[in-house]
Amino acid sequence: MKSRSKMMIIAAIVLLVSLPGCSLKNASETKPIEKSNTVQNTESSRPLPTASKIDPVKAAESEKFFDQGLKLYEQSNYREAIVSFDKAVAVNPDNFKVYTAKGIALCFEGDYKAGMAQIQKTLDMNSGYVPAFYDMAMAYKLQNNYDQSLYWFEKTIQGDPKNTWSYYGIATIHADRGNTQESLKYLRRAIELDPAVKPVARQQSHFDRMRNIPEFQALCANSTTD
Repeated sequence: MKSRSKMMIIAAIVLLVSLPGCSLKNASETKPIEKSNTVQNTESSRPLPTASKIDPVKAAESEKFFDQGLKLYEQSNYREAIVSFDKAVAVNPDNFKVYTAKGIALCFEGDYKAGMAQIQKTLDMNSGYVPAFYDMAMAYKLQNNYDQSLYWFEKTIQGDPKNTWSYYGIATIHADRGNTQESLKYLRRAIELDPAVKPVARQQSHFDRMRNIPEFQALCANSTTD
């Protein structure tokens, strides 16, 4: 999980700022943490499925391809990233986190049906994997399905209350909808978690209608950390 957290820092904010009305190309973010949420049905007499034994060499090779895919993804080279993700699952089909990474890359390529199916595959394998919640939120946001995007951003926050860019994503949706106070509430929380949000908000068209509001100006004022 640490590997994805470090390597997806640039990638997810690129997703946020590359949507319609967004122009910033470079920023930093905090990626969601993994949280296991496996539930055992104690009423069932059937034994739980036995986890497959993964060859450590193959597991390491899968991680190598996964990391390569993330680097390509950060560079917005989604097609090549998908190739690397495919290699990762070919070596180790149980590497559940690869499917959601491939899924959001497919969504960014415009193949939403296939992409969301891949994200769902990760959730089917690990229902509590928080990065997949975030990827699902982004997948819906890319399609302008803001109600579902809000749902998944909120679900991400439930799993990771310090997920900066989920708060920011919610703030942009409320700003686009003209819900100024709700937007400011979530934007404030995002900035509290990471002041690097301020220059992003100052440059994005989501907040054009809010720029003359004193509260927004104070919230996003320049600071030595920008």
